[in-house]
Amino acid sequence: MDRFVTKTPRTPQEKNELKNNHPELKQATIEAMQGVVVIEDIKRLKLRLKLPDQSPSVLLECLNELSQKIPPRNVLRSTKIGHTVHKLCTHSDVAVAKSANSVYKMWYQHFKEFRDRPQIEVRCDAKTQTTRTNATKLLASSLGQQAGEGDCGTHAKAIEQEVFYQSKRLVGVHYKRTIRTLVFKLKHLKDLRAQVFDKSVSTGDLVKKFKK
Repeated sequence: MDRFVTKTPRTPQEKNELKNNHPELKQATIEAMQGVVVIEDIKRLKLRLKLPDQSPSVLLECLNELSQKIPPRNVLRSTKIGHTVHKLCTHSDVAVAKSANSVYKMWYQHFKEFRDRPQIEVRCDAKTQTTRTNATKLLASSLGQQAGEGDCGTHAKAIEQEVFYQSKRLVGVHYKRTIRTLVFKLKHLKDLRAQVFDKSVSTGDLVKKFKK
């Protein structure tokens, strides 16, 4: 019977109707759940929020990411992210202050209504932690030509955590190549170091630019 069947291609209108009737579904991940908190992400966001003279756009980006999570009390105590968010409630930028207030009130209301629950934590093994510590030291050394040790340490930690985050939390080939590239560029490019310290380039954009 197939030889008597005439097959014609679908028109663009028919294709659009099929897409509208059957929307593409995206599989949810564990990390996307509100109650699942990766401590490394909280520390990374805290560092970005605490960097001096951070731009309002970056602050809003971090606060928006925090608004999608509810860290448990033990994480709030260990990271002190709640104190950092609370300080931003009086920020000179109205949008930042409003966003910080929203996040802080959401967390407060949650703990007022529900008990503290055990959360999933992601921790690094000893070998991974050693590699990351050495990477932070190399980044701090490459930034040391521009500013004091304390300032360099803060920026180096923020950059390393962003590299780790964009490398899908894996200390593999991409992570190591990106760290080496950043160390080389920051050490030899004075203008790039200046951009890091005056916030003309965000930590996320810096890592994306040299990501391997």
